[in-house]
Amino acid sequence: YDIRDDLDGVLIIGSSREYRLALTGLPTIVVYNLFEFMLIPYELYIQNGRILFSCIDRRYTVKEDVFNRMIDELVEKLNLIKVLKKMKLSKVLVITPFKYLNYVDYQGDILKHFPLNYNQKYIHALEESFGVKLVRVKPEEFYEAVRNVDEREAEKIADRWISKAEKIIDTTRSEVIKSAKMYLAFEALRKKYGAVGISTHMRSLTGSGKIEDMVWPSLGIIEFQKRGIMAICQEYENIMVTHLLGYYMSGRPSILGDVMIDTINNIEIVLHCGAPINPHGNDRISYVIWSHAESPVRGTLKHGSGAGAQVKLPVGETVTVWKVDVLNKTILVHTGVTVDGSSIYSGLDTIMCRTKCVIKVNDARKLLRYYSPDKYGIHKAVTFGDLRQKIKDLGTLIGVKLIEEDI
Repeated sequence: YDIRDDLDGVLIIGSSREYRLALTGLPTIVVYNLFEFMLIPYELYIQNGRILFSCIDRRYTVKEDVFNRMIDELVEKLNLIKVLKKMKLSKVLVITPFKYLNYVDYQGDILKHFPLNYNQKYIHALEESFGVKLVRVKPEEFYEAVRNVDEREAEKIADRWISKAEKIIDTTRSEVIKSAKMYLAFEALRKKYGAVGISTHMRSLTGSGKIEDMVWPSLGIIEFQKRGIMAICQEYENIMVTHLLGYYMSGRPSILGDVMIDTINNIEIVLHCGAPINPHGNDRISYVIWSHAESPVRGTLKHGSGAGAQVKLPVGETVTVWKVDVLNKTILVHTGVTVDGSSIYSGLDTIMCRTKCVIKVNDARKLLRYYSPDKYGIHKAVTFGDLRQKIKDLGTLIGVKLIEEDI
């Protein structure tokens, strides 16, 4: 029996010559006191442990605001251990027609050569580093859940989504109802398996292959995020882990998106056909319902036009752009400030994906160093607020490498 199996982390206060306390392999916080002899082997700990340090002035020699900052910093670090505890209790539902996990955003070679036993290796790495468990559901079970959806309930939800939107453009109520059916089927499966997150690449309500049966989860994902349930629409487990960490750290859902870089304007654009309408947690911001940009009949009002959301994201706010790479035990991170994309690019609303998070960065050229689809993937997560230091500390506690892309 190993007592470490029952512990979430270790807290050490003051100097100790019993170095093994800090080298258990568990997330550890060492609190040292100001105006005491520095007898802690910091170098040893940094090289061999998942350890953070905090300084406390128990003699109260510093000013009150400084002392309060010391306490706040310690509390923030303790909260990160709570984040890791929540991750270990998290179960994510994976619903996809593809054989391999992370198929579209696989970070391997350009020919998509998946390693032998790739899924098993990924699942093991995910549980080992983050504790998150995946529950894979076959498409057939999803189609069955769709058949069991209450049509009237789907209509009620769809009408609510439409009534809350600024307007609906080039799609129809029937397409929004299909999105509501998809949402209700996901919710039924989520409850069945006790999941706190949903990662999916489903694009049909029936699996028939017919255009008229096509549907996208964008609106349903917004509904889940409003409820504090993380959901992503292209089955990227790396992004799902990022979303979970971001929500547990900040109480804020994150945006998933493809990334584009404009080096002349020092602009980064993260775009997809949806985003949380509660980017600060409990708020609600405006959105417009459009046909889905992936639909082959988008804008025609035909069956299969789909429904996506253009979310009017706040400008002038610091955001964290980041991504966890589970297999390579890496976190990439940088920050920027949201700006009004329409003041820079004409006709932006009708280009590619519906929602664009347009971000001003210090030096876009630096970001290009870490844009290689088959090494780093093509998607990132955006979380409102500056989470950089928390993510750096979290990376230390988890034992993963952190890359600050803008440095």
